[in-house]
Amino acid sequence: MRSKNYTELWDQLLAEGKSTFTVADIVDRTGATASAVHAAVKYAADHHRVFSPVRGLYVIVPPEHRAAGVVPAANFIDPMMKHLEADYYVAFASAAQWWGAAHQAPQTFDVVTSRHVRDRDLDRLRLRFHTSPRIDAYEVRRVTGPRTMVNVASPNLTAVDLAARPRLAGGLSNVATILSELPDLDGSRLAELAGRRSRSDVRRLGWLLNLARDDLDLEPLHVLARADVGQPTLLSVRGERVGDRDERWGVLVNAAVESDEL
Repeated sequence: MRSKNYTELWDQLLAEGKSTFTVADIVDRTGATASAVHAAVKYAADHHRVFSPVRGLYVIVPPEHRAAGVVPAANFIDPMMKHLEADYYVAFASAAQWWGAAHQAPQTFDVVTSRHVRDRDLDRLRLRFHTSPRIDAYEVRRVTGPRTMVNVASPNLTAVDLAARPRLAGGLSNVATILSELPDLDGSRLAELAGRRSRSDVRRLGWLLNLARDDLDLEPLHVLARADVGQPTLLSVRGERVGDRDERWGVLVNAAVESDEL
């Protein structure tokens, strides 16, 4: 089969619901040699029909995305992580968008992984990977994506992650806005998750939720915060140690926070 004649095969795979493949998959399917398949894949890549997000795995580009030559990360992140044999979940602002709690499309697609995965830029698509020694599997939701199933942080896990690393959502004000809109938050479950993080993360989460929500029981978080113990936590880690101390949460408010929803 000549390289350009593989076009019908890529379309057939898409019609069958298969959006990714390996060279071995095509060899098994067609009986062609590996070298012939490599040539066909190169031809397809040159014509924006496929691209490779990681060595050995190829993503088929459907017609609506061929001008860009890549597809949204949610289309292929699951088979990519399976190919790399790493546990993962979509996280931070990327997860918040899934739950309808991010007004602006994130500039990056953030993923928490069980082992190191190199960041990569695919044209305008920016994939950023954050290694965690433990993934709270109970709070990872298996949801239907554009082409495959996708692992996404639950709203509770998203809230805890964002409070720990607010810069990944564009700063504290953006995090407060997201927290005000995240659905299905539960005070007890938030405390359980945050209790596995640092006390500073607990305090910052409690302070932000106290600002952004009036429908949650934050007492479990307040107990964990131990506001009377040690030095107050900086609301903005990168800010100076100046500002008013919030006695309830043990937070030094060293940055202005304005939520779009407040």
